[in-house]
Amino acid sequence: MRTARFARFFLVAILFLATLSPMNAQESKLLSDKPGTFKLVDWGVYTHYNCGFTKAETTANYQELIKLTDAVRRNSVIGNPKGFDCQAVVYSQNCDIAEGYGIPCQISFEFRSWSMKNGKAIQWTVEPPSWSIYVNNLKTFAGSGFNFSSYPPSDMAAGFDLKPWENATRKVNQLFYQPGKKESIGRGVDRYNGETVIVFNPGRPAYWIPVTIREAFSQVFAYWKLNPDRIASEMVLKELQKEYDKFTETEREGFAYDGDPGSISGIGSDNRELPLMKVNPLYWDKSLPRSSIQILGFYCPADKESVRNEGEVQLKNNQGECYLNRFIESLDVNILAGSVLVK
Repeated sequence: MRTARFARFFLVAILFLATLSPMNAQESKLLSDKPGTFKLVDWGVYTHYNCGFTKAETTANYQELIKLTDAVRRNSVIGNPKGFDCQAVVYSQNCDIAEGYGIPCQISFEFRSWSMKNGKAIQWTVEPPSWSIYVNNLKTFAGSGFNFSSYPPSDMAAGFDLKPWENATRKVNQLFYQPGKKESIGRGVDRYNGETVIVFNPGRPAYWIPVTIREAFSQVFAYWKLNPDRIASEMVLKELQKEYDKFTETEREGFAYDGDPGSISGIGSDNRELPLMKVNPLYWDKSLPRSSIQILGFYCPADKESVRNEGEVQLKNNQGECYLNRFIESLDVNILAGSVLVK
């Protein structure tokens, strides 16, 4: 008797929830045919610190950013928005004094969808779905690597000179692992891990270059030798030396790869793993003004079918993310390569 009563209650509950689903869908339904707009917004793009960019350079650079957004708008989803307003927000990024050249920034294309809820048209304006493109940043989408800190310990000896240690920290933190398998998908277009794209000038030296085991260890050694925490320094240096001693001289002159995650250094010699890289400052064409755009990075997966299927589910569920997926599905990376970087 108790089992039958529970079964009837469970069935009634399911039927009740089923009747609520269409009601909820009606309460918030995408206005897919509503004509949309496009707007470019400068969110403090030229607030870089200690970069030395002139007013003339930033003015010229903003014109380049307009050309870039115009190239993106050649995509049919953004070029003729329906159901959403697209707001392209331009943010500043930290400049690299030592190895940078062009003016770096991020442009975030926000998909602010419109829905009908309780008889009123509302827009998604708080953290809407977005797609970003990174400009003039040689370390865009760089994989995981070294994130050492030069924050002074509380018991640091009086008179300790932090400057050399900070310089060693900056140098070792420039090392990173390649963000997945690399493939060339067009002239001046590389894709990593099947999803992240770098658009570059193929006539320039490589934007990333591999690092040898000897160079990588020398920078890690330098960091720990200068570390003011002497107890930790001595312990780590001892283990690092043991790891380094296991490599032959030939291996040390060879390139470094992702190694044993349980090791202190994380550096290995197996070329089946991801290579250890650093940015190549020689990539920059300094005959061009600093206002020019020389490299781009953005997300564009190779598996467009998965993107399409996800978008269809989102549309069915009245989720505004469907417009972002439509855009990514139809994005032609060659438009960006041809329209921006070919001078």
